[in-house]
Amino acid sequence: MIVAQEKIQWQEPLESRPRKRKISPTKKNHVILKWALVLAVITAVAGSIGAMTVQLTVAKGAQARALEKEIAGIKVENDLLQLEVDKLRSVNRIESAALAMGMEKPAGTVYVSGNLPAVKNDNGAPATQNAANSPSTKTSALKQASQLFTGFFASTQR
Repeated sequence: MIVAQEKIQWQEPLESRPRKRKISPTKKNHVILKWALVLAVITAVAGSIGAMTVQLTVAKGAQARALEKEIAGIKVENDLLQLEVDKLRSVNRIESAALAMGMEKPAGTVYVSGNLPAVKNDNGAPATQNAANSPSTKTSALKQASQLFTGFFASTQR
């Protein structure tokens, strides 16, 4: 005997089945376009921020290099000016300039004091006696005060 096989299919209740939403093709395209636009805006903003950052970095770097070159030039100029100052302050240059102006180089150490001992002149008499004896040379009060003033400071430097 031949018996036909029977197929039994159990149907699940409708509530337990996951529902698949069907999106119409026009709505699907609209959602894709919206997300593509958002992605393009985010990319453009990030790219422009990156480009501005690179541009600012390059510009500030160029300014820093220009200032470093200027500083190096000013340092070289400052060194040259310092050499010139040192040369002008040198004792040898001052001495030669003084001799060129007609000054004479002192022989040995010279101390100046207001209370100098009397120096004898050619006649053998002290110069102070000679000056005191001659009526033509009278010392004024101003000259005497300046001699006292000079003598005080000269005595403090010994």
